[in-house]
Amino acid sequence: MMSAVISPPPAASLDLLASVEELRAWSRTTLAGHVIAVAAGKGGVGKSTLAAELAYCLDAVLVDADWDDGCVSRALGWRRETRARSPLLDALDSGRAPRLIRGGTTKPDLVPAGPDLEAHQPRPEKFADHLTRWAREWKRPVVIDTHPGSGAATYGAMAAAHVVPCPTELGEKDLNALAGWCEKLQGYPLYIVPSQVPKSPADSHLDWLDKIAITYDLKVSSEIPRADWLPQRKARTALCAAKSLSKRNTPMISAYITTAREVAERARNAS
Repeated sequence: MMSAVISPPPAASLDLLASVEELRAWSRTTLAGHVIAVAAGKGGVGKSTLAAELAYCLDAVLVDADWDDGCVSRALGWRRETRARSPLLDALDSGRAPRLIRGGTTKPDLVPAGPDLEAHQPRPEKFADHLTRWAREWKRPVVIDTHPGSGAATYGAMAAAHVVPCPTELGEKDLNALAGWCEKLQGYPLYIVPSQVPKSPADSHLDWLDKIAITYDLKVSSEIPRADWLPQRKARTALCAAKSLSKRNTPMISAYITTAREVAERARNAS
């Protein structure tokens, strides 16, 4: 057992799908106005999937500050080719809160950015101020998916955040990147999320993760297991919005619900 790991809270319900609705209802009021920024030093570690599932489970507005075509907005069905301007940049320019793209019952409400954000990133202080104000105006929690690595928009999102979940795989390159990321971002409310974890991770990698957490005085969430089928999933919805459970999706839904609860508790306690 890694000394840095937080034990997951007990399930709110034996019915996983009912527990999602319970968590969403709790979050709508308890986390209203809170900001959560999902960030990672490298791509390919499950960052955007984590952001989408957190936003859905917490009934949060998902602000997508990733400008690449592999962004969470595109995964949820938004296409930049149909837009003349970036919805996020339009809001930053006008000063008004963005108009939400409603997700209904199957995906989070969304504010996309698109590729124009790369060359027109707001200053960190400005972006942080806007995110904080929007969260208060919406009276909702806000989850921001950031671009991999650092940048003005990423720094702004993290500055506004009550907690910064940082997903990482348990590989050599991934843990090297995580160590550098934690060194670089000391003072931010980072929260390590082991992602895509195999059934039998190497003891050396678990020890390394524990060492990183202890060195930088960080907590580690419950793990999200590897699911080889997940990258091939075609549905443009949140996984936790499933209407039924199966042998395949149950472990992943359970893991994302647990992680969402842990992130929510850290955000609430940071107030």
